Amino acid sequence: MGNTISRIEREFIIKALDDNKFPVMLHGLRKEVCVVILNYEDEEFIEVSSKDRNLYEFEKGEAVRLFFSYYGHVMTFNSKILSGNEDKLRLSYPELVLKNLQRKYERVHPPEGIDLSFTVDNVKVELTFPESGQFTRLEDYSGNDSFDISSLNTLIAEFRGIISSHCDIDRITMFRDREPETFEEKLVASTGRTFFMQSIYEGLNLPETSDDIPVIDKNHLKPEEIEKLLSDMKKQGQYSVIYCPILYHEYTAGYIYLCNKKNKKIEIDTLEYVYQFSKILAWVLNKNNYFSGGQTRAQEFNSQIIDISASGLMFTDNSENLSDVLSIYTDLNIELRIGQRRMPIFCRVMRKYHNKGRTFYGLQYMDIKPDDFRYLFEYVYGRVFTETDSSLWEGGSRPPTLEL
Repeated sequence: MGNTISRIEREFIIKALDDNKFPVMLHGLRKEVCVVILNYEDEEFIEVSSKDRNLYEFEKGEAVRLFFSYYGHVMTFNSKILSGNEDKLRLSYPELVLKNLQRKYERVHPPEGIDLSFTVDNVKVELTFPESGQFTRLEDYSGNDSFDISSLNTLIAEFRGIISSHCDIDRITMFRDREPETFEEKLVASTGRTFFMQSIYEGLNLPETSDDIPVIDKNHLKPEEIEKLLSDMKKQGQYSVIYCPILYHEYTAGYIYLCNKKNKKIEIDTLEYVYQFSKILAWVLNKNNYFSGGQTRAQEFNSQIIDISASGLMFTDNSENLSDVLSIYTDLNIELRIGQRRMPIFCRVMRKYHNKGRTFYGLQYMDIKPDDFRYLFEYVYGRVFTETDSSLWEGGSRPPTLEL
């Protein structure tokens, strides 16, 4: 990381690079070359060329990073190749320019073929509910004013008081002490999706307004299964039904069943109401320790690497359990795999933040074997490790002054 310079400074520095033809190091995926700026268009693009080598290895759309020294300050910015040939490249204009760089090694997008895995103890609660095949993050409904969440009983009583005027039968079934038995129960439990048949005469032709609710459609069933469902519903006198799962983490804890036996459809707004109730019900059940008593064990994670360097990496994962366990300064052992090579690395979480339902973790390597370090360095940057890399920091900047 580093400090962001102002927009006025950025314009001045880019112009100075162009006027003085200061050398700029252009870094791509496992390659780098020294270039100079030929010309630039304010906030649109910059053009660069190199006297050292042709530029055919750089491809259109490739993300690149540029480093340069400006009167003793090493600076950098990210860009993307808009077009080019072996003589020159046109790059996107930088949105941000950073100075006073503070990383030991440059952070890059992970090359293909590198995987991350690690195991965390006491993270996964094993319960006896059927697994849904997905992970559902519990939302916080403590500020909710649409339902009475003062207690579990009042929540269910309120639900039944409202829903009774919209259907002939309403039932809440939990899988805590029983396995799914009917075809519909097994279907809802295994997929974690809502089964909604608005009319036996319309089949699984789902209304467009229900697209935001994960429902079971024709793609989830075989034609003979749909035919059997319709036949069974007619025999039981069912005209319109909803089986809405109650989801907790990776489990289907139960389901909410609604049915009309006369020629009366269950409307879309009822489906939406039941779906919202199922999520609040799961939250209230968890708040009342309904899901307690499970056994914990170690869980292995194979998380997505966002960027990587020779001294650390950032990865992301949407597991709520993992977020509960990994905090700032948590230590853990990871394994990086490149082909057949497996590299155990002892790490520490130095950064953590949430964005759009995912959690991002910045790790610093605390202990890595020297041979693994050199192998990783060469694989990430496409060149061998040198003494210069040891003495200087990202982009050739000097280590920050140590304050004692």
